[in-house]
Amino acid sequence: MTDTLVLVIAVLLMVAGLGGVIIPMVPGIPLILGVIVAYGWYEGFNVITISFIAMMAGITLLSVIVDYLSTTLGAKYSGSTRAGVWGAFIGTFAGLFFLPPLGLLIGPWVGAMLGEYISVNDFNKAVKAGFGTVIGLFSGLFFNLLLGIIMVVSFLFRVI
Repeated sequence: MTDTLVLVIAVLLMVAGLGGVIIPMVPGIPLILGVIVAYGWYEGFNVITISFIAMMAGITLLSVIVDYLSTTLGAKYSGSTRAGVWGAFIGTFAGLFFLPPLGLLIGPWVGAMLGEYISVNDFNKAVKAGFGTVIGLFSGLFFNLLLGIIMVVSFLFRVI
C-alpha cells in the first residue's frame, strides 16, 4: 500500500471514531487511539512517537473518566438515585435501537425518568432526575467529541 492510501484509511477510521463518540456501542476515542498506534507502527514510530502515543493515551483515559463522571454527576446534581442512572444507560441503548437517531435524545431521558420513578415513586423527582442525567450525558458527550477532535487534529498536524 502507498503511504497516501494508508493515511486516507487512517483518517477515515478516525472519522468513524468521532462518530463513535456520539453513537453508543462504538468505542470512539479508543478507536482513534488504536488508529494512531497502528499508524505509528506502520511508519516505524518516527513521526508518531511513543511520547505522542502516551499523550494520546492520556487523553483517552481522560475521556473514559469524563464519560463516567459526566452522567453520574449530572444525575447526582439533579438528585437521581442509582436506578435513574441505570435507567438512562438502558434507555440510551433502547432509544438507539427503537428510534434512531431521535432515540439517542429521548431514550436516556425516558429511561432515567422510569428508573427514578420506579425507585422513588415521585413523578416530579423523576422528571428532574431525567433532565439532570441527560444534561450530564450530553455534556460528557460534547467534551469527549472535543477530545476526539483534538486527537485527530494533533495526528494530522504530525503526519501532514
